[in-house]
Amino acid sequence: MHSLAILLLAAALSTSRPIPTTTLILHNGTRFDVDGPIQEEQGRIIFRTAGSLYSIPLGDVDLDATRAAVTRMVIVTNDGDRKLKVSAAERDRLLRELEKNHSGKPAEELKLEKVAEPREAPEKGDEWSWRTAARAHEDAVRRAKEDVDLLRDRAEALKRQVEQFVSLGYRPNQFTYQSSELQLTLDQIPAAELAITRAQRALDQFREDARKQGIMPGWLR
Repeated sequence: MHSLAILLLAAALSTSRPIPTTTLILHNGTRFDVDGPIQEEQGRIIFRTAGSLYSIPLGDVDLDATRAAVTRMVIVTNDGDRKLKVSAAERDRLLRELEKNHSGKPAEELKLEKVAEPREAPEKGDEWSWRTAARAHEDAVRRAKEDVDLLRDRAEALKRQVEQFVSLGYRPNQFTYQSSELQLTLDQIPAAELAITRAQRALDQFREDARKQGIMPGWLR
């Protein structure tokens, strides 16, 4: 009978429709206060409680009691003078707990698993934010190229000064400033050229990311 009940429960949830409820009740009597409806996916019940998503095997869930938990309260009379307001689900749970206590069987371990929160797709942003970012990348490439041009121009100017001093018969120790500045400028050029490569790579990657996100080419101009 228990296997048949599980099959019936699985058939009842085969459409994966959400079940509106505020309480999830298991066959062992455990109750969870849930936020929003519960959902069946791949043989497990997905539910949210205390702000987090969890899942539990479908066979552990008492769907009849869970559905009954959202029905109206009923009056259970235990004698002629006293009346106690409980729901049908609560009444069933109390009866199950009494049966467990009489049988002396320990409660089964819950196979509860935390479910990762679904991540929303990042927003693409508006046209002007993409235009601004594209211009920033293009400006970085332009500035890097200008830096290299400035270094090369300075190196050429210093080289001409050194050549003039040599042609006029000056000794090397008489134009050490120009010589040292020339060498320092020449040493800075490789790093400046590398900055161009990196800036261009960042621009190319930015354009590729925009293409993958379906951004119109006109937004990148």
